[in-house]
Amino acid sequence: MAKVSVEKSAVEKSIILCERTIKHYEDAADYLEKQYRMAGSGWNDVKYRQLGEVVHDCTTALNRPLSELQECLDKLRMLLKAIEQYENENL
Repeated sequence: MAKVSVEKSAVEKSIILCERTIKHYEDAADYLEKQYRMAGSGWNDVKYRQLGEVVHDCTTALNRPLSELQECLDKLRMLLKAIEQYENENL
């Protein structure tokens, strides 16, 4: 059987990185949409609508990895919980 060692601090740092990455993706998509809407207050023609399609494609691409990142985050939290339970066991 292979011996595996998992550092609790490494898992905690990974959780923080996943959370931060998810937030950055969400913030970037929100910012693009907000800027597009703001531009629409003074500009609404064919080019504006074409830009809207590009913005939509970009926000879709930014949102695509979020479910995978969330799944990774959920598994990391489960791993952290298992590590904490293991560390709290009285041997």
